[in-house]
Order: sequence, then structure tokens, then C-alpha cells
Amino acid sequence: MQAAVAAGILDLGENRINDALQKFDTHAFPGITRHFIGYLQSNKANKCLQNFDWLHSLQTEKLARIIAHSEHSINCLIEVNISGEVNKSGIEPEDVNAFVKNIREYPGLEVHGLMGMAAYTDDTDRIRNSFILLRSLSEACTELETEHIRFHELSMGMTNDYRIALEEGATMLRIGTGIFGARST
Repeated sequence: MQAAVAAGILDLGENRINDALQKFDTHAFPGITRHFIGYLQSNKANKCLQNFDWLHSLQTEKLARIIAHSEHSINCLIEVNISGEVNKSGIEPEDVNAFVKNIREYPGLEVHGLMGMAAYTDDTDRIRNSFILLRSLSEACTELETEHIRFHELSMGMTNDYRIALEEGATMLRIGTGIFGARST
């Protein structure tokens, strides 16, 4: 991470709270924007709120309430299960509209868009269709925007499929494996 920051990367993501806190305790990385991209259990919400600028995995009303009532502010993205895989988390695509309607009443909650992960496959049509789905859900949600709920960010695309994600409108990419290599644990 030090080499990445020294090379000019100003956004760093982590998908495990404890790993991130250990890294941030060792190196403060002043001036970077910290993204939490993993599934967030509500019992670890305060740690996330105190140490990150972005949460890419908002997917429950319980977590939305915790964030909205916190003294800490964090930018959120709603995670959508666009792959259809049961091992991936996120709101089901058909439930996104209702979820947004339910969280609109939480003024302390700052939502900026959607996040989704395509299936890990070589089938580029399947990957592209997942990203098209996320973009279309985002476009449909713009009619539900409020002062604190906006849909201008699309976090989609990882090391293996980021080019397709860019073609389909990604504004944020998660390419840690491409930069840092595969996780050893």
C-alpha cells in the first residue's frame, strides 16, 4: 500500500475491517480516501464509520439506520447482487427500488450510487449484462433522489472485468488484485 500511495494512488480499498485497521495503524496514509468494499456486519459498523470515507456494501435497513444515526459520516453505495449467485451478497435487483424508498427517510445517510460484482467467469456477455443491469437500476433510481440520496456513482468492475465495467459506465473500480496481487490469506 505504501508503494501505491507513493505512486499517486489516492483511493485505497479493503474488504476486511480488522485487516484494514491493522494497516491503517501501521501507516496513516494521510490524504488518501479509504473505501470499505466488503460485507459489513452491523456489529462492526462503528469501526467502519470511524475509519473509512466510503462504504460500498450498504444492503440492509438496519445498517442504514445505524449509519444515519451515527455521529460519523460516510459516503455509501448500495450493494446489488447483479450476478445472481447465492454466494454473493447484496440486495436483489428487483428489491432495489423498495429499499431506496425505505431509506429515503434517513437524513443522516449519504448514498451516492450502486455497487455490484459480476460473476467470476470468462463469459463476457454475462459480465456485460450484469453491468448493464446495474447501470439501468441506477438510472431508474434517479427518480427517487433526495438531497442525501443520489445515483451518480457506479462501483463495478474488478481486475478481471474492469474494461467491460468502464465501457458500461463504471465510475469506481476495484482492481486490488491487479495492483497488489492475490491475497495470501
